[in-house]
Amino acid sequence: MENGRALRNKPEECQSLTAKNLTPQRCGLQVLRRFNQSEDAMTKLLGPAVALLALALTACAVQQKKPPEAGGKTVVDAYVRAWNQRDTLALDTLLTSDAIHEDVAQNFRGKGPREVVAFMRGVMSAEPDYKWVVTNTIEDGKFVALEWTWTSSYTGPDPTGKKVTNKRTSGKGASFGEVENGKIKRFTDYYDLASFFR
Repeated sequence: MENGRALRNKPEECQSLTAKNLTPQRCGLQVLRRFNQSEDAMTKLLGPAVALLALALTACAVQQKKPPEAGGKTVVDAYVRAWNQRDTLALDTLLTSDAIHEDVAQNFRGKGPREVVAFMRGVMSAEPDYKWVVTNTIEDGKFVALEWTWTSSYTGPDPTGKKVTNKRTSGKGASFGEVENGKIKRFTDYYDLASFFR
């Protein structure tokens, strides 16, 4: 009976071994041997499991890293390129939702991509072949200053109000941009519009 009570308190493996007339001590040795065998198997699996876990964590860490933020000059260059390519869709990705674009000479002040796109379409209509070329750039943190030239064939009223058609224009100007979180927050053009018609 003592052996029976001892066996009832032992793991399942020992209870199934009672039919083989094993004593509790022998049963304990059998369980210990099985445990050691399963421990060896677990040790063999532990190395690859740890390696797989490390690989998964590394992959997650790499995936969660943000791409490096574009510098102000890179963003402003992309903005000028979008204008030259007449790419109105690119403006949504290059301007903050509350971005301000001012063209002082034309008395334009647009807020947000929608208003800037409307301005761009007006420029495309009046000057379908315009070309904006940056000749010098200075970047200081989030601020970018540009010197540029602009050439086009213009149709519409000239600075005196006289209607012109396909008038060849060209001139120089400067722009100042502010970039925030990889997007243009503010962009202002400065130039003498009358000088473009001389």
